[in-house]
Amino acid sequence: MKIQSFNIKKIAKYCAEEVFRANTDAPGFVYLDLGKNLSSYKLREIMVNLKKELSNFTVNKYDKKLSYHWLVRFDQQVNTPFHIDNAADESFLMLGYEPSDISSELYIADFHKFANDNDISPKNYLRNFTPIFKEEALLIPFITKIESFCKNTYKIVLINNSKPKPEAKTLGVFHKAQIVSQDLKKSRIVNSMIINMLPKNKIIENEPDENKFLKTDTISK
Repeated sequence: MKIQSFNIKKIAKYCAEEVFRANTDAPGFVYLDLGKNLSSYKLREIMVNLKKELSNFTVNKYDKKLSYHWLVRFDQQVNTPFHIDNAADESFLMLGYEPSDISSELYIADFHKFANDNDISPKNYLRNFTPIFKEEALLIPFITKIESFCKNTYKIVLINNSKPKPEAKTLGVFHKAQIVSQDLKKSRIVNSMIINMLPKNKIIENEPDENKFLKTDTISK
């Protein structure tokens, strides 16, 4: 989805409908192309504002808030398998991509559709679930490649990273990164935010520093 104007409430509403899903009719992720006329700082500001607006949504709908699990900027050119990131049972991954000469691809796999279509009972699926899925051939009918992943623009991808737990209000998906042309002399900077959905009265200790994330020039390798 290309964003023509930054109405954060409208963007958050779209994200909530597509990502905070209770069934597999919604994809469990969104891709937002923000164009070229931004900066790294503005991209991170949009990410933080989107998180805050989504937290308003989760408080109203689920009586739960969104809190930071991690906030980091990294320069990475590594392929990954299909996986979910280590976080709370209900969590969401927001990736903010900066323009780069490095071509990369992002894939989503719907493990709930996989389980449903293969008649795997919820009990057995939960017992055997692993956060890294190595038998990729089994997932092929349930894989979506994010199209038009332009390397010259600023982008946000929001992914439902939730584990398949009986008490989960929303359904997660796997994600996988693929580097098309690696060049370690160049940078591929990704701003990564994981947000946990937790009881709104829960006290969060050692929550990552939002202000530091907004202002930092530090990039992890």
